[in-house]
Amino acid sequence: MDRRILLVAALCAGSLAPVRALEAADAGTWRVAPPPPASWESDRVTDLANRRKAVMDQIGEKGILLLYAAEPRNYAGDVDWPYRQENDFFYLTGITQPGGALVLVPGAARIHEILFLPPSNPAQESWTGHLLVPAEGRSISGIQEVWDARLLNPFLAGLVPRARGILTAPGTPAEGGGRGAPAAPPVPAEWAQEFQKVTDAAVKQEAQLYMILPVLPAAVEYHREQEFAAKLAATGAGLALKDATPLFAALRRVKSPREIDILQHAVEITEEAFTRAYAVAVPGTWEYEIQAQFEFTFLRRNAHWGYPCIVASGRNATTLHYETNKDRMADGDLLLMDDAAEFDGYSVDVTRTIPVSGKYSKEQAEIYRLVWEAQQAGIRMALPGRTSAGPADSITAAANKVFREGLFKLGLITDAASDRQVHIWFNHGIGHGIGLNVHDPGGRELQPGMVITVEPGLYFRPDALDNLPKTEENEKFIAAVRPAFEKYKGIGVRIEDDVLITTGEPKVLSRAIPSRLEDVEAAIAQLRKAVKTSPLP
Repeated sequence: MDRRILLVAALCAGSLAPVRALEAADAGTWRVAPPPPASWESDRVTDLANRRKAVMDQIGEKGILLLYAAEPRNYAGDVDWPYRQENDFFYLTGITQPGGALVLVPGAARIHEILFLPPSNPAQESWTGHLLVPAEGRSISGIQEVWDARLLNPFLAGLVPRARGILTAPGTPAEGGGRGAPAAPPVPAEWAQEFQKVTDAAVKQEAQLYMILPVLPAAVEYHREQEFAAKLAATGAGLALKDATPLFAALRRVKSPREIDILQHAVEITEEAFTRAYAVAVPGTWEYEIQAQFEFTFLRRNAHWGYPCIVASGRNATTLHYETNKDRMADGDLLLMDDAAEFDGYSVDVTRTIPVSGKYSKEQAEIYRLVWEAQQAGIRMALPGRTSAGPADSITAAANKVFREGLFKLGLITDAASDRQVHIWFNHGIGHGIGLNVHDPGGRELQPGMVITVEPGLYFRPDALDNLPKTEENEKFIAAVRPAFEKYKGIGVRIEDDVLITTGEPKVLSRAIPSRLEDVEAAIAQLRKAVKTSPLP
């Protein structure tokens, strides 16, 4: 908040609380996210244009790319879920409303990029709000050809004459303007000549149509594309249908400078939320109250959660994707918070595990230090040419080495060379790519510009030993480790940071969120002291 506003508020209210808040902020107590980076807006059109060019270079002059905007999703019969754009459509257009489509035609004479948007519709807009007009579509995307969405199917029918029957049939995707929309414009006469080269390739059965066509039923949001592709294939339309998913996966692995700026800003918003959580997560607080601190911070910074908030206290921290968030935190509990912001479609992923009392117990500290040391070893391996998992110089191997040695010393495994035994307590992958998805496309070999998570954890579920398969080997293992297990059962610790792969040492984007044990305890003490005398920012 502006210093003058705080001072005026203090004078009007006759209170020094706003001034104390200012003093705390000035002293660096509260972390408040800065405004979005300048590149977010200034470099958007250039970024989008570069991506579209990269796609067209991949599909070639006989290729056509067709992407649909995501369809709204309904629940309860009368309410839509908050709209979220299809990732690859957003990746190429920056458009965040439904009803659109994108066609890329590298082999056209002049027009290579066409954005189809639904027409202005006063009857619809009175219920659901403003629809982008062509000038706005051009401004956001940088695509100069913005056409009425009702022209999409006639356009495709012109490109692929053999498919005209299914493309002009009622009920095909992106066909109508709806009640209240103006009349559809006529099909421009010059289309035939402009796209003749691609039409000829389709007639000769040499053209390829690229769409998002992942295997069903896993891909629940692409039924429309699957059905459309099946109809095209049945007609013998002369098109080779290609799944564009691998193409986008390869492009999205390495982030542009602007994307890295956006991810860093999402981390800054997340950092602000963690600051609030460190301050107020005291004994007696409900998990959902901490969830509210995160979601409040995300919304006030024009963001959203990148995945449902995990706020897991006590033994709940041993459940990897605990999302109930309904228990009350007790003195002596650990609190595992896996919560991060999504800003303008880009999600980060951060986890911290803190002591509710403000101090780790001896046993909690032993497990926490082990996880932190394993994470640091993994981060040091986040170098170009290395891998996330696999050989001895991978991120996973580095963390597992620390875990093997540490767990053996604590009596929690019986073989200091056994990754299998480590897996009993650390039973998930150590990282993944982040970006437009919280689990964004990654690659086996790390490259500069990739942004990944490094997130080791140890989880001692109270029933873990009881649930091991009943084998002679496991019975011996259980008998040997049970005395140590009784000391640590119910403890769950995960530490997760977002790491940018560079040409040199890795850069931890989330490094400002305290994670070293001593730093966590110091931050909690400082923040809980500050919150007693000054309001949360």
